[in-house]
Amino acid sequence: MLVFHYHLFKNAGTSVDEMLKINFGDKWEQGEFRHPAGKHSNTDEVAAFLRLRPHLRAFSSHTALLPLPEIGRLVFPIFFIRHPIDRINSAYSFERRQIADTHGARLAKEQDFPGYVRRLLESPGNGQARNFQTSRLARNEPPENGTELERAMRTLDQLPFVGLVEEYDRSTLRLQECLADSCPEFRALVVHRNKTQEAPEPLEQRLAKIEKELGIELYSELLAANLADIAIYEKSKARHDAR
Repeated sequence: MLVFHYHLFKNAGTSVDEMLKINFGDKWEQGEFRHPAGKHSNTDEVAAFLRLRPHLRAFSSHTALLPLPEIGRLVFPIFFIRHPIDRINSAYSFERRQIADTHGARLAKEQDFPGYVRRLLESPGNGQARNFQTSRLARNEPPENGTELERAMRTLDQLPFVGLVEEYDRSTLRLQECLADSCPEFRALVVHRNKTQEAPEPLEQRLAKIEKELGIELYSELLAANLADIAIYEKSKARHDAR
């Protein structure tokens, strides 16, 4: 079996990667992939890459897209979900600090937070501030199968594990339970990496501060652009709380 971490930007992914690295050592690897023009997914390229590495027991990627790659053995996917407005705020803080020459990093250093959000919303080809998580989950099915939200919701129902960033510690314990039969040696090691805040406030307080910083009009526009992601988050949270 291969444990496959779909590393969504600013969804506790670096902490998950560190946990996998500690658990699996040199049998963990990470890799990135292009999104070929005109194709819905890059899963064929991902599968070809992994078939050449049969020794791997865990793998992480920011850019690998669903559906799961067919590699001749079971693939266990890991996704973490986060409230989309909180995720965008965290992305801004991270990109202001990171030493990189990416579009996002340059934009965050040039703009205050409202300017950063406004520029992202004005860029139709940039999905970072528009239902980013929904878009990634929806890749599991072809576009003709329904709206992005419909496809993403069905994907959510099919995934064997979905963690919640706000409940990271408890989510990793549940991951350990999910892997108990196939990877009995796996341990839920809570290793936080790339955290913007050492002791974050409750989500409600963070969202209230974001609304105040953005102003009612821009905050409302950002909410409207992420209604599908909010629905994904609320369903993930309800499932987590039920457990």
